[in-house]
Amino acid sequence: MSKKTEIDLTKIKNLQAVNIKEPGFEENVVRPAEKKKKEGGKFDFAEAELIPLPSGGKLYDKVTTDPDVLKGFIRMRPMTIKEEEILSTARFAKTGSTTRMIISRCNESDIDAKDILLYDSNYLLFYLRKISYGDKYSFQLTCGNPTCGRKFDHSVNIAELKFETLPEEIEEPIIVKLPKSKFTVKLILPRLFHSEEIYMRNANRKKNTDDEDRRLTDNIMVTTVDILDASGKQLDRADWEEFIGSLHAMDRAELTKASSFSTGVDRVENVQCPYCETDFSGTIPIGTEFFRF
Repeated sequence: MSKKTEIDLTKIKNLQAVNIKEPGFEENVVRPAEKKKKEGGKFDFAEAELIPLPSGGKLYDKVTTDPDVLKGFIRMRPMTIKEEEILSTARFAKTGSTTRMIISRCNESDIDAKDILLYDSNYLLFYLRKISYGDKYSFQLTCGNPTCGRKFDHSVNIAELKFETLPEEIEEPIIVKLPKSKFTVKLILPRLFHSEEIYMRNANRKKNTDDEDRRLTDNIMVTTVDILDASGKQLDRADWEEFIGSLHAMDRAELTKASSFSTGVDRVENVQCPYCETDFSGTIPIGTEFFRF
């Protein structure tokens, strides 16, 4: 039986260290959160609610000792005008920091928002919408029938949305043996800070009109913690980006399959177009009107 691989999630550097080119992978793992401090004020119109985490609290034991989080719950208070101002600040949206900042401002549990799994954050946005603006969310869908293609209104009750949980057996790092290259890649699941890290990687590149879209490579790069060749030798970190960019499609698909999990909370199923009666299944849009009455 092979020895279980351990990953130290206590050595993550902050976002200021994103561009450090030192060898190793410490910047890809998560550090413990500092103690959460509730801001005081004269006016406090709402109590924080205990919200379930779709992850069940898995993978947070290295970043918090908060008993609620470790049991699969987080305390969030409703949004205020201050959080609405974050939503309307374009530069935050461009850097991918909007979600982290909003969750950070509304979070009253002892965990840093940047360390929250993207798997959990999408559900938290829906729940924040519910406790801040109401349970009913109305939006527009476009009929998928090419001969129709008309837009129609639809609504959901957020309290009725279901989510799937992470597999009980999930552990980090996720070890993926690639079928074509025979290399082994070790990954962690994406956290909120990874969105900003991807932005920084892209922002620091010189831009040309014929540049390729590197998001697939970046998504794998920021969550990779180790790469081993077929003999078990570590690949130099300076070669990771070239290696990932050269992966066979079969290997890339294997990485995506092993590290992509969806709560399904943002899915709508079997919605009938009122014009042509075609059934629609797809994603609930989160647009500019999501955080509105």
